[in-house]
Amino acid sequence: MHLQMLNKFSCITLAGIATEYLLYGYAEGGLADVNTLDGLLRSLGFTQKKADSQVRWAILNTILILRHHEQAHALLAKAMSEGKSVGSCIDVIEKNIDKTDI
Repeated sequence: MHLQMLNKFSCITLAGIATEYLLYGYAEGGLADVNTLDGLLRSLGFTQKKADSQVRWAILNTILILRHHEQAHALLAKAMSEGKSVGSCIDVIEKNIDKTDI
């Protein structure tokens, strides 16, 4: 698996934990997500130490991304809570994040 793709997958996998942490200051859930990512990393030949490092990097990077795009994240959450379509939610993201900033 290409490293850039693995990094993106890692962040997406842990986005729920990162969001919960940002909202509440702690994350109670998400153990299954961490275990899924850990299992994938181990199946790719990562040592446990390297897998743990990847998980830490992914959670910290995801928190930074969510903080950086806080307004877009809030607008997306609002659209989702209103039951907007996937297309409408994608539109919210595209209108509120500068693509050169990704």
